[in-house]
Amino acid sequence: MESLTDGHWNTSDQRLRKTFSLALVIHGLLLIGLSFAMPAGSPPSPSLDITLAQQPAEKAPDQADFIAQTNQLGADDQQTVSQPQNLWQQPSVEQQRIDSAEQALLTHNSDAQVSDSKETPKADQEQPDRDAMQAELARLKQAYNNIPRVLRMTSVSAKSADAAAYMVYFEEKVEQIGNLNYPREARSQGIFGQVQLIVVILADGRIRRIEVSKGSGSRLLDQAAVRSVQLASPFKPFPKELRNRDEIHIIRTWQYQSNNVLTTN
Repeated sequence: MESLTDGHWNTSDQRLRKTFSLALVIHGLLLIGLSFAMPAGSPPSPSLDITLAQQPAEKAPDQADFIAQTNQLGADDQQTVSQPQNLWQQPSVEQQRIDSAEQALLTHNSDAQVSDSKETPKADQEQPDRDAMQAELARLKQAYNNIPRVLRMTSVSAKSADAAAYMVYFEEKVEQIGNLNYPREARSQGIFGQVQLIVVILADGRIRRIEVSKGSGSRLLDQAAVRSVQLASPFKPFPKELRNRDEIHIIRTWQYQSNNVLTTN
């Protein structure tokens, strides 16, 4: 009976901790996914120096310094090469093609800049989502940390010296108070039975909760068992070995016997 109760409580607590752990992992992965940087734009295309030949030459130069529509030799091979000058003449068909190519290049660069400017608001829009995810992750961590550190004590689980001593202390005090306040109706009417309680005690010895996990079938005995714990409280604070726990859940059975004696086990 006690093993089943203890297993149920352990399963519930483990399920709660696993749920919080899984939620933390999922939110952490989502937060990492939002942190990736946007892809950088493509590098700018290399520019070409273009010039128009004023006087076509019959012989092609050995090395061309600029691109032109016809071959053109410099005025003096020994002189320093000068940059081409703007020409104020009617553009030829080739010049129009070159202008069209330059315009297409400018249009491409302009479109790339517009695309980059459109991506920036998208990154800005993701910032509130990232902030909200971080806030939710912090909330889950806080909720996980707020789960009480619980020790569930039965006759089987109380293995350490301090835990076993606290269990004996609890039983003796409850039995003493319970027998002093044994219900008169149970004595006069010959009512007896068993009541299983779960008593939640805080670190300072105060009672947090009393739960009837399995009733006796008699409301009189159930109430008497609960009252025996209330009258026996507060209990002494946790011993040193148990101070790393927030709560102790003591699961015991109150036995109201036919000889009008109360025992717990």
